[in-house]
Amino acid sequence: MRWTERAPSLPLQPLAALAEREPALAALLQASPCGAGLFVAVSNAACEAVLRHLGDHADEQGGLLLGEVFAERDDPKCSRAVHVTQAVAAADFSSTGVSLRMASVVWEAARARLGPRDLVVGWYHSHPGLGAFFSAVDRRTQRAFFANPYSVGWVVDPLRQESAWFVGPGSQPPARVAWAGNTAGAGS
Repeated sequence: MRWTERAPSLPLQPLAALAEREPALAALLQASPCGAGLFVAVSNAACEAVLRHLGDHADEQGGLLLGEVFAERDDPKCSRAVHVTQAVAAADFSSTGVSLRMASVVWEAARARLGPRDLVVGWYHSHPGLGAFFSAVDRRTQRAFFANPYSVGWVVDPLRQESAWFVGPGSQPPARVAWAGNTAGAGS
């Protein structure tokens, strides 16, 4: 017997599937140049769940983001779009106004909500009153736990009403962020 190491098969979706299920989002993706970076679409339900969870807490809050990944080929490096469809709030955590530590049970809660085409596509957390940016600790977290090219990080300052998105292990800005149901007002 020969041992062959193989990456696990991920439920990456073809770009054509995005056009079938979300034509408005697919049209926005088509308008973005191919090498421009990752396109992030956020469902109203996921956005509302995150903002409701973060509220106006004085301490940091956070959780995981679930959704679908659309790629040109069956390879995470060929990811073109992420459709964030769900948010799973961390129920077991410790936090202060400038730090957050989520317990591992949030991963179990996320796995229980995954559908057949879903992946954990990233995470979100708040910076209450500090602004929307990725700190050095946030960048390390992104590299350690969300290192796929399609992995997203969303930071929200609910007090200043600011938010910012970051993509992949390098915590780069995405090509574009579109809010499903409000695709004309896309931005980060």
